[in-house]
Amino acid sequence: MPRGADGAGETGGPALLEVADLRVDLPTGEHDEVCAVARVGLTVARGERVGIVGESGSGKSVTGRAIAGLLPASSRVRVNGSIRFDGREMLGAPAAEWARVRRETVGMIFQDPLTFLNPVMRIGRQVAESVPRGTPREREAEAQRFLALAGLEDVAELARRYPHELSGGMRQRVLIAIAIAKLPKLIIADEPTTALDATVQAVVLKTLAETVSELGTSLILISHDLAVVAGMTERLYVMYRGRIVESGATAEVLARPRHPYTQALLRSVRSLTDDDELYSIPPSLRAELAAEVDGDAA
Repeated sequence: MPRGADGAGETGGPALLEVADLRVDLPTGEHDEVCAVARVGLTVARGERVGIVGESGSGKSVTGRAIAGLLPASSRVRVNGSIRFDGREMLGAPAAEWARVRRETVGMIFQDPLTFLNPVMRIGRQVAESVPRGTPREREAEAQRFLALAGLEDVAELARRYPHELSGGMRQRVLIAIAIAKLPKLIIADEPTTALDATVQAVVLKTLAETVSELGTSLILISHDLAVVAGMTERLYVMYRGRIVESGATAEVLARPRHPYTQALLRSVRSLTDDDELYSIPPSLRAELAAEVDGDAA
């Protein structure tokens, strides 16, 4: 079995999050369904920064949403296995308990801020809704503090503006402010800079790294970008076809990948000095990987 492919924890710190044998089945038609995630196990210690990397469709975002209890409520969406926060089992917990976890423990940062920001509500009010306590005036002041902590300037004026009046990078930092305003124990950032240009992406990632470090918050960073996870995370899980195929210290996995899929991912990374043909995973290797991964999940 590849290094860490079972997703077992590789840190000596106390576990904030423990996921074991996670399986998610999603409907694909009136009577059909697909196993989007299978046998996923991972841990996150308090204050630890963990990456989940893989190509589109590998199950990264489904895993993140399952951990936060954000998959659609439907009898055809089936989530099995174990998800524990601070030792408390959440799978099977009532909706009110999941709401408490999202209110007090987990903050989410999504990749498309215009989808997740209310277009007719001022920025300050949207951030203030995440502040856990205080009078309306106190929460408004706290909202401005978190906007500043997320790297934004002129926050008193910005708090009166609407999402469409901000740039993409500013909106993404507003999502960071909303996530940290509840002072969560864990932030799940799902491709938080995909829609941003390289310069703005660097600023947002720097802001996120500084913020989680200052607050002592744990981080799960979901990305397809190996350069992003290399600079942001301490441990790394590599996903393919809904399974974790390799895990370990981020620097170790990227420097000495053992699984053929991780090796192929690294070969696909381009640099400014590359003059050869763009590498893509050949169909023969994909078929071999699929057979290996599906055989492990059987």
